[in-house]
Amino acid sequence: MITPMSRIVVAATEDSKEETLSSLCQWGLLHILPLQTPENEQVLAAKAALANAQKIFETLPSKPGSAPEAEEEGDLLCKIDSVMRKKKDAEEALAASSAELKKVEPFGDFDPHSIRKVQKHGIHVKLYRTEGSVPRSSSEYIVKEFKKEDGEAFFAVFSEKYIDLPYTEIALPPKSVAELRKDKASALQSIEECNKQLAAYAGKKKKIGELVLEASDKLAFKSADAGMRSEIGVCFIQGYCPKDKLASLSELAAKNGWAVMAQEPAKDEAVPTLLKHHKFVKPLDTLYNAINISPGYREVDVSPVFLLFFSIFFAMIVGDTAYGLLFLGITFFVSKKLKSAPRYIFHFLYIMSISTIVWGVFGAGYLGLDKEGGFVKSIDIFGMFWMPEALKNAAIWIRDDNNVKYVCFIIAVVHLTIAHVWNAWENRGEKSKVISKIGWICITWLMFLLVCNLILEHNLPESVLYLGIAGVVLIVLGSVLRGDWFSIGMLPLNLINGLVDIISYIRLFAVGMAGFCLANAFNGVVAPMLDIPIIGALGAALIMFFVHALNIALAVMGVAVHGVRLNTLEFSNNMGIEWSGSVYSPFKKSI
Repeated sequence: MITPMSRIVVAATEDSKEETLSSLCQWGLLHILPLQTPENEQVLAAKAALANAQKIFETLPSKPGSAPEAEEEGDLLCKIDSVMRKKKDAEEALAASSAELKKVEPFGDFDPHSIRKVQKHGIHVKLYRTEGSVPRSSSEYIVKEFKKEDGEAFFAVFSEKYIDLPYTEIALPPKSVAELRKDKASALQSIEECNKQLAAYAGKKKKIGELVLEASDKLAFKSADAGMRSEIGVCFIQGYCPKDKLASLSELAAKNGWAVMAQEPAKDEAVPTLLKHHKFVKPLDTLYNAINISPGYREVDVSPVFLLFFSIFFAMIVGDTAYGLLFLGITFFVSKKLKSAPRYIFHFLYIMSISTIVWGVFGAGYLGLDKEGGFVKSIDIFGMFWMPEALKNAAIWIRDDNNVKYVCFIIAVVHLTIAHVWNAWENRGEKSKVISKIGWICITWLMFLLVCNLILEHNLPESVLYLGIAGVVLIVLGSVLRGDWFSIGMLPLNLINGLVDIISYIRLFAVGMAGFCLANAFNGVVAPMLDIPIIGALGAALIMFFVHALNIALAVMGVAVHGVRLNTLEFSNNMGIEWSGSVYSPFKKSI
């Protein structure tokens, strides 16, 4: 459910500006809409402080070393930043000295100051590198070869007159080779010391995380302050809050002496979206937060349908009982370890895991093993004598590839029909849109029958022609009633899109089958290795571990791409949802 919002303006005296912001921050329900660009020196300084705190938090190692000495909290970030700067300087010094050494070490341990002294007495010395042959000495210069390595030769040229040979010249280093080596060792030692200090500070990473949140809160406060407008001793702040919270805002205003104006948002306003889900749908917030999507304020919350079909898509794409059991076990273990984490995240993972197990058991998916193999038959519960005949027949039916494709198309037509029916209901006040949607329902079922005929060779019913004619007539009639002549011209392309939408659901079968084939192929590769005692078994186990880890990763990626797409593109396009919303983010403290 999308929570109705009101746009409000709070007016207070200029002298109470800071107290007003503090009270609203404590109230924690105002999504601020700046009245002017929230930019000033204080905001920029707060942004820089937050960026620095985040950098420190992300850079610190995850495993702490020895505990650091007691630090004052206010100096903690500054001292860590100082260590990081020192490490950066040492890394730059290491890079510079290493680069110089790489160029001049082949010439031996020499001092460039001695060469410069010789040059002052009229003897020119140049250092060269070449990938070809070293030139011979002549009457004009003397060549001294030093070293050959990796196909390159290093040599020096001595002459009384200035010469320029066609080889790569190496400039004299600023320091001697011995000094450069000393600088390199010093830089390495400094980096090691800094790493030890940072590892020690990693023991305070939790506290540093709190400082990051404090810096974020400070930035939010400064931005809210900068976004306010002041006129003749009165300051104004604007934002959105849920309508059902206006009463508490009125009480807060009376307590603080504010003036409050509440208005209905205009149709063209970008109102933030606050989703309030029932506990059975709340798990879907995990996915919304992960991929950062939200329906627009004036769009429809399709979360129940989204969660239902996404769990089906997840199960069909992953499709393996063992993987589902693995997900279930990991979820249970982590939920027990992270008791403070939001429960709806684990509920989402439980739903996905159980859905995968159910589909995997019906489809006889067990680590890519042959469905007719002896091992699979021995653990297949649908082969047990106590299993009802109806469920046995259902399992036998679903294990046929053509039937799985048929299931994909059934899911498609049901999914898209729900979208059209729901859209028609939402627009029930506009008869022309309802008529068009009824037409599209006819077309959706027509395309379903056509796809089943083309791909699965199902017979077309005789009434299919009348279904198509009725659909086109209703779509055109609805467009004419609305005066939407453009959509009539685009109707041929839209009909093709309707066909493509149905076919698109075949990806559920294709991606799931790809995962099974990958695992099954490697099962065949490692099977002969099991004949070799111990070593062969260990090698096979190691190979299959990496294969299944890769397969799980690919399956999860497939869900992220295809499972999300079918909901946010195929379904949403027919539902009229653009996922254009911005998430309701109230002004409040993080900690």
